Amino acid sequence: MELKEIIEIRQSIRKYKDVDVPEEDIKEIVAAAAKAPSGKNIQNWHFVAIKNDELKVKIADAVGVKNEEIAVRMDKVDEVQGERFRKFYKHFTRFFATAPVLTVVYSKVYTPSGYNELSLVGGAEKELWDLVDYRSPGMQSVGAAMENYTLAAIDKGYGTCWITSANYAAKEIEALLKEEIGFEKEGYFMACMISMGVPEEDQKSPKKKPVEDVYTFIE
Repeated sequence: MELKEIIEIRQSIRKYKDVDVPEEDIKEIVAAAAKAPSGKNIQNWHFVAIKNDELKVKIADAVGVKNEEIAVRMDKVDEVQGERFRKFYKHFTRFFATAPVLTVVYSKVYTPSGYNELSLVGGAEKELWDLVDYRSPGMQSVGAAMENYTLAAIDKGYGTCWITSANYAAKEIEALLKEEIGFEKEGYFMACMISMGVPEEDQKSPKKKPVEDVYTFIE
């Protein structure tokens, strides 16, 4: 498949056919993800690919428990907002439990250029925070890997959905994976997840902005 076609047909897939994804394909896709550029070549990623249905459901349930904890607190302030948060989890997050593959993506903190130097000369806290939060080169690196993962998956006939909507339960997911499969990686934390499988047909996607809205050219 041509790259242009892959980019054009890419969409977030939340419904999958009951078709197995071989481990060899997963490994090739992760290898493509790991070829992405990263700040100072730190390669600050680790991919935990899960096919076990019971474990995927447990992860979804852990997110659900956290969702309800937050929603109950929201109810005391705004019941409409609380119920909306519950529905968002139900319709736009929990779907990954039935995906053939769920990959939990871990990352580690990346210290950007200028941070230590600014610290040495007494840089303001806001200025330092700006480097690691708003601009976050570490997360930009993970983003590049995720795009590689997505495009490589499409090239093999799969669909994906890059999931950050469960990040409010990241600590719970980390704890669950440690308890269930003994996985932990020192210095790493969950950054996001991505589901994958053979997509069901005719899934709708929101429109993208026209290039004129996102492009400025200076000659």
